[in-house]
Amino acid sequence: MSAGYIEVRTRNQVTLPKALATKLQIREGDLLEYNIEDGKIIITPKALIPKEQTWFWSKAWQQGEKDVQKELDEKGPGKAVTAKELMAEITNA
Repeated sequence: MSAGYIEVRTRNQVTLPKALATKLQIREGDLLEYNIEDGKIIITPKALIPKEQTWFWSKAWQQGEKDVQKELDEKGPGKAVTAKELMAEITNA
C-alpha cells in the first residue's frame, strides 16, 4: 500500500501526485468515484467505458465507422457469397 499527503487548495481542489496518477493510469478527464467510510475518503478510478474497449471510441476509429456507414448508405451492402466473389468485389471496388 502506498501513502502520502495531498494538500487541499483554493475551492477545495486537490492535485493527484504524478506518481500516483501514473501508477493507477489516471489521465485528465478520467472519472473518480469517492466514498466516505469510517471518516476516510476512498477514491476509486472508474471508467464509463472499460479501458480495454477505449480503442473503439477513439476519434480515428469512429471516423472509420462513419466512413464505412456512409459507403454502405451510398452503395448498399456487398453481394459476395463465396471467398472468390468477395475478392472480386474488393478488387473492383
